[in-house]
Amino acid sequence: MAPEPKKKLPRVQFDYDKVEPKPALEPPCPSSDVAKNKVPNHYSYAKLSHEKIAAIRAKATTAGKDINLDYAQPSDLYPESFPHFVRGRDSAREYITKLFTSRIAFYDGAMGTMIQNFSKKNKLEEEEYRGEHFKDWKCNVKGNNDMLSMTRPDVISGIYKQYLEIGGSDMIGTNTFSSTTIAMADYEMEDYAYELNYEGARLARLACDEVTAADPSRPRFVVGAIGPTNRTGSISPSVEDPSVRNVTFDELVETYFEQAVGLVDGGSDILMVETIFDTLNAKAALYAVGEYLEFSGLDIPVFVSGTLVDQSGRTLSGQTGEAFYASIRHAKPMCVGLNCALGAQHMVPFVEKLAKCVECFMHVYSNAGLPNAMGGYDETPEMMAEYNKVFFEKGWLNMVGGCCGSTPPHIKAIRECAQNFSPRPLPAVGRPKMWLSGLEDLVVDDVHNHLGLPFLNVGERCNIAGSIKFKKLMMKGDYGSAMDIAKAQVEDGAHVIDINVDDGMLDGLAAMQKFVKIAVTEPEVCKVPFMLDASKFEIVMAGLKWCQGKPIVNSISLKVGEKLFKEQATLLKKHGAAVVVMAFDENGQAAEEDEKVRICKRSYDMLVDEVGFPPEDIIFDPNVLTIGTGMEEHNDYGIDFINATKRIKEQCPYVKISGGISNLSFGFRGVTKIRESIHAVFLHHAILESGMDVGIVNAKEMLAIDDLEEDMKILCENLVFNKDPDSTDEMLERTAYERACIDARKKGLPPPRKPRGKMINRPRVQFDYDKVEPKPALEPPCPSSDVAKNKVPNHYSYAKLSHEKIAAIRAKATTAGKDINLDYAQPSDLYPESFPHFVRGRDSAREYITKLFTSRIAFYDGAMGTMIQNFSKKNKLEEEEYRGEHFKDWKCNVKGNNDMLSMTRPDVISGIYKQYLEIGGSDMIGTNTFSSTTIAMADYEMEDYAYELNYEGARLARLACDEVTAADPSRPRFVVGAIGPTNRTGSISPSVEDPSVRNVTFDELVETYFEQAVGLVDGGSDILMVETIFDTLNAKAALYAVGEYLEFSGLDIPVFVSGTLVDQSGRTLSGQTGEAFYASIRHAKPMCVGLNCALGAQHMVPFVEKLAKCVECFMHVYSNAGLPNAMGGYDETPEMMAEYNKVFFEKGWLNMVGGCCGSTPPHIKAIRECAQNFSPRPLPAVGRPKMWLSGLEDLVVDDVHNHLGLPFLNVGERCNIAGSIKFKKLMMKGDYGSAMDIAKAQVEDGAHVIDINVDDGMLDGLAAMQKFVKIAVTEPEVCKVPFMLDASKFEIVMAGLKWCQGKPIVNSISLKVGEKLFKEQATLLKKHGAAVVVMAFDENGQAAEEDEKVRICKRSYDMLVDEVGFPPEDIIFDPNVLTIGTGMEEHNDYGIDFINATKRIKEQCPYVKISGGISNLSFGFRGVTKIRESIHAVFLHHAILESGMDVGIVNAKEMLA
Repeated sequence: MAPEPKKKLPRVQFDYDKVEPKPALEPPCPSSDVAKNKVPNHYSYAKLSHEKIAAIRAKATTAGKDINLDYAQPSDLYPESFPHFVRGRDSAREYITKLFTSRIAFYDGAMGTMIQNFSKKNKLEEEEYRGEHFKDWKCNVKGNNDMLSMTRPDVISGIYKQYLEIGGSDMIGTNTFSSTTIAMADYEMEDYAYELNYEGARLARLACDEVTAADPSRPRFVVGAIGPTNRTGSISPSVEDPSVRNVTFDELVETYFEQAVGLVDGGSDILMVETIFDTLNAKAALYAVGEYLEFSGLDIPVFVSGTLVDQSGRTLSGQTGEAFYASIRHAKPMCVGLNCALGAQHMVPFVEKLAKCVECFMHVYSNAGLPNAMGGYDETPEMMAEYNKVFFEKGWLNMVGGCCGSTPPHIKAIRECAQNFSPRPLPAVGRPKMWLSGLEDLVVDDVHNHLGLPFLNVGERCNIAGSIKFKKLMMKGDYGSAMDIAKAQVEDGAHVIDINVDDGMLDGLAAMQKFVKIAVTEPEVCKVPFMLDASKFEIVMAGLKWCQGKPIVNSISLKVGEKLFKEQATLLKKHGAAVVVMAFDENGQAAEEDEKVRICKRSYDMLVDEVGFPPEDIIFDPNVLTIGTGMEEHNDYGIDFINATKRIKEQCPYVKISGGISNLSFGFRGVTKIRESIHAVFLHHAILESGMDVGIVNAKEMLAIDDLEEDMKILCENLVFNKDPDSTDEMLERTAYERACIDARKKGLPPPRKPRGKMINRPRVQFDYDKVEPKPALEPPCPSSDVAKNKVPNHYSYAKLSHEKIAAIRAKATTAGKDINLDYAQPSDLYPESFPHFVRGRDSAREYITKLFTSRIAFYDGAMGTMIQNFSKKNKLEEEEYRGEHFKDWKCNVKGNNDMLSMTRPDVISGIYKQYLEIGGSDMIGTNTFSSTTIAMADYEMEDYAYELNYEGARLARLACDEVTAADPSRPRFVVGAIGPTNRTGSISPSVEDPSVRNVTFDELVETYFEQAVGLVDGGSDILMVETIFDTLNAKAALYAVGEYLEFSGLDIPVFVSGTLVDQSGRTLSGQTGEAFYASIRHAKPMCVGLNCALGAQHMVPFVEKLAKCVECFMHVYSNAGLPNAMGGYDETPEMMAEYNKVFFEKGWLNMVGGCCGSTPPHIKAIRECAQNFSPRPLPAVGRPKMWLSGLEDLVVDDVHNHLGLPFLNVGERCNIAGSIKFKKLMMKGDYGSAMDIAKAQVEDGAHVIDINVDDGMLDGLAAMQKFVKIAVTEPEVCKVPFMLDASKFEIVMAGLKWCQGKPIVNSISLKVGEKLFKEQATLLKKHGAAVVVMAFDENGQAAEEDEKVRICKRSYDMLVDEVGFPPEDIIFDPNVLTIGTGMEEHNDYGIDFINATKRIKEQCPYVKISGGISNLSFGFRGVTKIRESIHAVFLHHAILESGMDVGIVNAKEMLA
C-alpha cells in the first residue's frame, strides 16, 4: 500500500502561473486557420479534390450518379444580422457560439423510437425496408433503420419534420447512427456506407431548409450523426484472451473517414460523434474527422457525446465522465455532453461533474427514463421535461434533446420547460494544464505525490531497463505477472505507469501492443494514465492506438532532424498525446546547463509556433545524467539539470520537466538507501526551487528529504550541488559503510563504525528578542537625527545656515560677494496640503517620497552626457562654446567639461532638464554635477569653481522643476543633487608595482564631497544622490561628508545611493558584490538604493534580483541603453529599453526607474509608459536586526555557522602580532607579500573575518596598519572576507578604517578611557558604519568575575544605544576570556564565569554579540596544541550552544569539534 501522504508542499510559481483567469468568449478553438479565423464553410463540396475524398466518392454506390454536392445559399437570402444564417456567408462556429450563449438550444429526439412508432401504425416490415432498390438483397435487412433514408425517405423526412416543427428543434441528427462499413457488415451493405450517410444528411438538409424558410429568424442545422459502431477497440470479445480485438484503430479511422465524407457531402453543418461507450472508438472517429477537415480545408464544428452505461458513472470501457472528456478534448469539440443509457434524473451527478470541468459548451440528450420490462420507455413528455429541469436550474447546459424513448412532444415539453432559463456560461479561461487520463482523469499541474511534493510519480518498474524482474517476465511472455507489477506500482504511489519493452531479443512492436491491450482491460492498472516509452517511434505509435485515455509518449527529439521531429509531433498532436521531448539535437545529447536550455527552447519554439502543439502537453527531459562518477566534468550534472529546469520553465511557459531519476545515482547502484537519499535531495530542490514536475521513479522506495539522517543529507547536498571536491569520495565511503551494514544484518553481526563525514550545523541559542515576528515596514530605515525621525520639513532658507564649515566654503567660493539666492521656501498655501501636492518649507520630503514610492513607481531622468552629445550634433558646441564669455581666456582646454555648461550655456542644460520633465515625464531630475568636485575639476584647473558649478547645476534644475510643477501641481518635480564618484579611487592603486599606493585619501574625499553637498543644497536640491559607485570607499567618504553636512545644518534631506557593477561578474570596479556594496553603506540609512550605468537593463537582471532580496529601503535602477557599440554609442531604442526594463516591474523589484548612458527623454517616456500599470516594490518586513559585515562579499554574522557546524564567527588570529610569531617577523621585515599569504591561508582554513593587529613597540603602528589594509583590499582572496581592525590605540584603528571599503569590526573601545571619550569614539565609529568590540573594562580596570562582566557590559550598552544611538546589533562585547589552569584557585572559575556572563549579557542587552580571544583560556598549556584545542573545544561547545557566544579570535585550522 502507498504510504500515508505527507503535508502538501507548494509548487514553484512562474509569472505565467499568476495570470488571473479571463472570461471565455468562445469554446476552445481548433488550431486550423479556418477555425481560428471563423472562415465560413463554402458548402461547395464538388470542388473538394483531395485524393482520399475523391477515392471514397469514386468507389461509392453513388458513383456515376448526378448527386448534389453544393449547398451554398445566396449571400442576400436572409438578413446579415444574428439570428439569421446563410450557408457560405456565415460561420457556423460563430453562429453556434452566439446561439449557445444567448439561449439553450434544442436538439431532436430518438429516431429509432419514431420509426417504431411509425411501424405500429403503418406496415414497415422486411419488404418495406428493402424497397425497390434492395428487393433482391441477399440477407434480411429489417432493423437496419439507416437504410430507410434510401428505401423509405418519406418516413425519415417525416420524422425530421416532426422534430423541427412539433419539437421545435434547432438541430436534428441524421439517420446515420450505424452508417459505417463496420456496422453495415451485419447486413452485408458495407459498400453503401457513403450513400447511406449522404442520403441521411441530404434528407435532413431538405427538411431544415424548408422549416428555416418558413421562419428565417430560427435557422435549423443538420448534425451529422457518427455512431460508435458495433465493435470496440478497448474491450476484448474473448473471455479467454484479453489481448484479442475484433477491430483496429486504423480500421475505425478508415470507416469513420468515409462516414464523414458522406455526411458532409449530404449537407451536414455539424458533425456529432455520439453515444460513446468506448472512448478509443471516439478517438478514432475524431482522428478521422480531423483528417477530413485538414484535407478539405473546412471549418465544421464537432460535437461529442458520451454514454455512461449505469449508475457507476462510467462508460462501458470503464472511464469516468471526466476521463472521457480529458481523452477527447484535444480535438477541440465545440460541445460535449452525455446521451443514452440513462434517464435525466439518473444523469444528474455525472452532468454536474462534467459541467465543472468541460471547457466548451455542454449538452444532454437523455433517454425517457430507464427501459421497462418490454424494452419501452414510460416517461411522458411532462415527466421527461421535469426531470431535465434540474439541468436548466443549475445552469449546466447549452443544448438539450432526447434519446431513446423520446419523441417530438417530449422535445417540445423540454423546450417549453427550458426556455426561461439561461444557458451555461463558458468557464473562465485560466492557465492551461496537462490533463491526462486512464479510466480516471489526472490534472498533472494539480498533483502532489505521497511525499507531499508537487510531482508526478511515473512508475519505472514496467520498463525493461528499470526492472530485471519485469524483463524476465516479458521474455517469458508472462503478461499476467507483468500486470501484477503494474498494479503494485499504482498501489505504491505511481500516478502514471511507464511501459517500455525495448530489448534486442524482443519484438517490441508486438510486445507493446499486447501489453497495452491487456493493461487497458485491468481496472487497477489502467485507472492511471500510461507513459508509452520506446526508442523507436513506430512502437510508441502502435501502443498509442490501443489507449482510450490520454497518455504520454516518451519520446521524440531533434536528433532525427527538424522535418521528422515536426512530423512526429504533428502525429502525436492529432492523437491527443502528451509528449516527452529529450534534450537531444542533431549534434547529440545536452549535458551542460546552457545546452539543455538551448535545445529545449529551440524544440519549444518549433513545437508551439510551427506545429501548434499545446505547450502544456510538452514534457522536456533535459537529461538526468550520472554524478559521483569520479570524473570532474560530471560533477555539475545535478546542478546543471536543476538550474536548467528553472530556466526552461521560465522561457517555455506551461511545459513540464521530467527525468529518469535513477540515472543520477547510477554510480552507487546496489545500495538503495544511498541512491534514494541522493534522489530525495535532488528532487527536493529540483521540484520546490526549480519547478520539476515529473520523474520516472520507484515510488515505493522514494524518501522525503526530512526522512534523511542529517549527515546523509549533507553528503547528498554536497554531491548533488558539487559543493565539495571530496563529495564523491565521501559518498563512496558512506556507500561502503551502508553496504557493510547490509552484510552485517544478513550475517546477524553488529553494524560497523560509521564514518564521521561532514559536520552538521547546530542550532543557535534563542533569546526572547529572537522570537519576535517581522512586522510590515511603513517607511525605509530612518537616520537617527531628530529631524529625520520626526519628519521635520526642510525650511529651504539656507541663508540662515551659519555653521563655520559651511560659511567657510561659501566665503572661498567664486560666488563670494555675489548676490546669489539661498532661499527656496514657498508660501505654505501655494498648493493644497494633501498628497500628491508638495510645498517646500511646509512638507517633509522624506514623508512625501515614502508616499510616492509606495503608491507607484517613480521616474528619474536619463543621461545628461548623451543629451549634450545629441545637442552638439545639431548645434555648434566646441571649445569656444564650452568656455563662453566667462572662461574665454581660460588657461587650458575645457571641451568635455559638461558640468561647466551650467555656467557657460545654461540654456542647453535647462533645455535638457525640461525635456526630461516634459517629454520623459520624470518625477526627479539629477543635477549636471557628476564631476563637480575639486578633485575631478583639477583636470581643468577649475577646483575653485566646484561650489559654483554645483550651485548653478542645482539652481537651473530647481527653476525647471518649479516651472513644470506650476503647470501641474499634482505632480511635483524634485531636484536630485548628483554626487559622482570623482576620477580617483580610495581602494584601487594607480601603481602596478606598489598596491599600497593611492592617489587620494579618505579625508580628501570627505573634504571635496562636503563642498559639493553645500553647493548642491544652496542651489535648491531636494535630495542628494551618491551615484555611479564603482569604489564603495569613495561612496562611504561621500556619505560621511553628507552626514556631517546634515548634522551641521540641522536639515533632513533624503539621501539616495546608486552603485555600478562593471560587468557580468556582478561586482563593482573595486570587486564588491551588489550585496556587499549595500552592506557597506547601509549604516548611512539611504532612503533609496540601486544600480546604474555600465550595463543594460537585461544584463542587470540577476544583480537587481539579488539586491531586491536584501535591500531594506526603496530601490531604483537607471541602466544604460544597452552595452556600448564599437563607436561607443548605444543602440537600444526607447521601445527596446522599456521592454528590457519590464522584468523589473513585473517582478516588483523597483520603486524608481530611469536611464543612464545612451538614454534620452523618449527612452524615459517609453519606460514610464511600460511601468505605469505595475505596482512598486513593497518595503520588506522589519525583523530582528542583524550584524551585516562586508568585504568583497557580504556576511550576516547572525546566520553564520563555522566549519565545525557551530553558530560561531571564526575571526582568524594569525595576522595579529600577538597571535603569530611568523606574522610578527614578516611585519618587522616589511614583507607584506608573505603576510598576505598568511591572511589567505586563514580564509582557506575557515576564518570568516581576518583580525589585523600590528601593535608592537618596535613598529610604527599607524603606518603599518594603513599599509597592510591598503594592500589587503587589493587581494581578492583576502579582502573577500571582512576585517577586524585591532589595536590598543584608537587612532590606529581609525587610520585602518579609512581604507576599508567594506564594513569591518573595530577592536576595541572601552570605558577605561572615561565616558566622554568612550562616547566620542563610538560616535565616530557609528558615522563610519563600523561594528565595534567593546571590552569589559571600565575606569577601575578589567572585569574578571561574572557579575562585573555583566555590569560593565550593561553599562556600556545603555550608553551606546541610548545616548550614542549605536545600532545594538553592531556591538560585540568581549567579557574577557581569562586563563584557567594556572594553579591559582581564584582563576579556576574564569571559564564558567565567562560562559555564565555571556548568557546574562545577551539576555540583558538585546542583539549584541559576545566575543573573546580564545587562546587566552589555555595559555598555561602553551606548546601542546592538542591540549589547548581540546580545552577550547569544550569551552566553545558550551559557551556557544548553551549561552549564545557568537564570535571568537581563533586559529580555525587547529579547532576541534
